Amino acid sequence: MWVVDIKNKTNPYAPLDCSNPRQVVSDASHFFGLHFSDPIQMPDLADLLGTSLCCLEFSFDQVRGVTPVQALQDHRLNQLFQSLTDHPGQGLDRAIRDCGLGETPGVSALFEQEFGIDIPLFLHISRRAADDRLFRLEHPEAEALVLPL
Repeated sequence: MWVVDIKNKTNPYAPLDCSNPRQVVSDASHFFGLHFSDPIQMPDLADLLGTSLCCLEFSFDQVRGVTPVQALQDHRLNQLFQSLTDHPGQGLDRAIRDCGLGETPGVSALFEQEFGIDIPLFLHISRRAADDRLFRLEHPEAEALVLPL
């Protein structure tokens, strides 16, 4: 419920149950980190955090300038980026599912919008980098492969 609270000096339009937006965002972000691959419904998250959906949405808007759904999607995209970087040999579909993006339409377009590179090219570069790291580790004169400064 949105009610103007003239006692709230920080924002008179904050929901009455929302006294600490930074803590709400911090707690929600921590939950995203632990459960990003699981289906997450924002009303359920608000209940779990002991707040209202209105407060959850207000908090993300005030602290990050995005909705909680957008913040979760960004977190999942970052997880996908990290997963493809760390394990480029895995299947793309599996990586997308493991990051909780399996039901998200347009993952490739979202990835490109977020990181400025399309997924197939990023995956190709990540695989080449992994091959290069492995080659350097197994090379008998690994130091000779590094160019002097």
